[in-house]
Amino acid sequence: MNRLSRLRSRGRTKLSRINAAGVARVVVVVGAACALVFAADARPIDLDLVAAAGGEQPVVEGSALTTRVDTTCPGAELSGIPGVPDISVKGSVIAASAPAELLPGPTTGPGQLTMTSAGTPLLAIDSRPDARLAALPAGDAVRLTGEGSLAPAVAGTQEWRLDQEDLRGLATTACAAGGSDLWLLGGGADPGRQERLVLTNPGDNPVTADVTVHGAAGPIGEPVVETVAPGGRVGLLLDARAGEEQTPAVHVRADGGGLHATLTDTWVLGSTPLGAETTAPTAVPGTTQMIPGAQLGSGQASLRVAVPGDQDAVVRVSVLGRDGLVPLAGRTVLTVAAGSVGDLPLQGAPEGTYAVAVRSDVPVVAAVLSRVGDGTVPGEFAWSVSADAVRSVAGAALPELSGVTRTLHLISSGGASTAEVVTVIDGTPRSRRVDLLPDRVATVRLDDSTSVWVKLLDGSGELRGTVLSSSGEGPARMLSSMPLEESAVTSPVSRAFPLP
Repeated sequence: MNRLSRLRSRGRTKLSRINAAGVARVVVVVGAACALVFAADARPIDLDLVAAAGGEQPVVEGSALTTRVDTTCPGAELSGIPGVPDISVKGSVIAASAPAELLPGPTTGPGQLTMTSAGTPLLAIDSRPDARLAALPAGDAVRLTGEGSLAPAVAGTQEWRLDQEDLRGLATTACAAGGSDLWLLGGGADPGRQERLVLTNPGDNPVTADVTVHGAAGPIGEPVVETVAPGGRVGLLLDARAGEEQTPAVHVRADGGGLHATLTDTWVLGSTPLGAETTAPTAVPGTTQMIPGAQLGSGQASLRVAVPGDQDAVVRVSVLGRDGLVPLAGRTVLTVAAGSVGDLPLQGAPEGTYAVAVRSDVPVVAAVLSRVGDGTVPGEFAWSVSADAVRSVAGAALPELSGVTRTLHLISSGGASTAEVVTVIDGTPRSRRVDLLPDRVATVRLDDSTSVWVKLLDGSGELRGTVLSSSGEGPARMLSSMPLEESAVTSPVSRAFPLP
């Protein structure tokens, strides 16, 4: 009930109590009303009903530390699709809680951060900062739940690595909350290439999903409709619907709640494995898309752009490094028809990690494919997606995997930003301040870290980040890209105060 409604209700109550003596006061009220009308003709009046009642302006909306967080990881992405042979992968899942110093206020009361799969407990955390590791389950989603004082600023990740004759790759994937409108870019029509879409439901209600594949000529066929049970998952092999499409993009729309989605792209040419990657949804469609960390110069690389709307897009591409703009050898402008997908080769950048800025006249989504090797020997590839801006605190849990090194890549677009970067090593947080000039990439090594946290301090720019994980060197290098995810810290609350 709003303030005016409460006053009207109170007025009705008072009127219902009018007695004979009160009738005499009506004359006085009418006279006062006439005086007000006369005065209003001469000069407008601001009437504060709350002040007139003797009260103060109430605080209607604020925020408090969140007390519950539900996210999911896909589980073993290459298992659990009916009619499709499972591919066994041995991996791990990790959950992490951020240092208490990153929170805007103290936490109170008990709390716990848990990981489960199909109702089976995998791990539990009850302190800050902490991180725990467990084996990756096959065929079921992984559910990460934070409650009470262990709900704000938490993160989860799953990871696996294979180096076999029939499959090779490193795949690192963050647990994430659900969304109702998601875009995933990846895959292709090359021989031996497969795309598996996994939908997971972090909520407590069934969610229905419409899945549409878009290509160079627009949407391909009618949407596929799937229902995902609470805490469950559904896997789809996209080859049957878009096996001949060279530039697929997947659009997932959820009804009845939010879904998390991942797209796993595997590639084996004959007997030569050319890589594997699990890609997350892109940032929401926008006229500016920023991919904070993409490996260029060690093999073929290309930008993929999809246009969600009904107008054609003219897209301009810039590659940004530590010192700013990096010239490219090929085209930097791409035209993509409405509802369709286009690819643009990225050529000429020296080997290294860069940010890729995409600017368009209509909203688009974007990702970069980075390949390792020339396709004649076992290779690898990674999909780096556009990231949403960090508004408060973002974090990533980092699995312990022998031989894997990790780096955090940050960029501030549209202005400068200052961030606090906290790495947790052996349970001890280590903090540093990072000042970012506009459109310049900053790199932070994550050696021996079990988690990394980024807190936006100030600045006029939009801060984004990517964690790159790699294993091996040269043509034998394995690579995976994971966008830095915003972590829920506060939740909006409404507070109402009674009027006197």
